[in-house]
Amino acid sequence: MNKSAIKHKRLQGISLLLSLICVLLFTNDVVADSNLRCQGRLVSIGDTKAEVLDKCDHPDKRAQWEEDHNSTISQIYDYKTERYIAPKRIEQPIQMERWTYNMGANKFIRYLYFQNGELIKIETGERGGD
Repeated sequence: MNKSAIKHKRLQGISLLLSLICVLLFTNDVVADSNLRCQGRLVSIGDTKAEVLDKCDHPDKRAQWEEDHNSTISQIYDYKTERYIAPKRIEQPIQMERWTYNMGANKFIRYLYFQNGELIKIETGERGGD
């Protein structure tokens, strides 16, 4: 093989390695938003409020609201299965809650969203404080 072919193969190998690293980094971001570690215990989408309280203790803030639905509603994205789902008929109000956990200085604030008592979404916010 000449020098040009060897150089080309090396560049292909480096390119493949960089692509693999990028995929792994983005995959970790997805996992971070579908799970949360509290006091060494794992909180996951689908956990109940009682399970989250047991694992994380009481949140720093709580917001509660009711979404009044008396028609067909499309829950466009199911965070539990990470898939889009078909519309379904909902005839009673939906109880929503957002719990805020300030994980401490230089750590990110986490927002946990509950629908009728079940964890449906975990979001990462800005850096927290003391």
